Amino acid sequence: MKDRKVSNERMGDDEIVNRLSIVCKLMYMQVRPGIEMLKEELKMTKKQKGVYLLCDGENQISEIAKKAKCSQRYVEKLLPEWEKKGLIISVAKGPSKRYVNIENLQI
Repeated sequence: MKDRKVSNERMGDDEIVNRLSIVCKLMYMQVRPGIEMLKEELKMTKKQKGVYLLCDGENQISEIAKKAKCSQRYVEKLLPEWEKKGLIISVAKGPSKRYVNIENLQI
């Protein structure tokens, strides 16, 4: 057990990132069926699917609205609802708030 602890202390950043990536992938494999069920339950419209796909962590709400060809108010109302349901997560706060859909997480 002590040898394992020593080897873990010597892990470099790359190895830590690699192991965390594996853990994230395993977690995603566990939640993916639930995500698919939730998307089916929501019966997303074509416009909503476009908004969902634009939640990539890069686009701000205003950019999502523009690219999805809908009002910013529509997007501002929709995204918090999806976040509460666990379909997306916010990755910034304030005026530059951005969202990432679970399927777009970089793992």
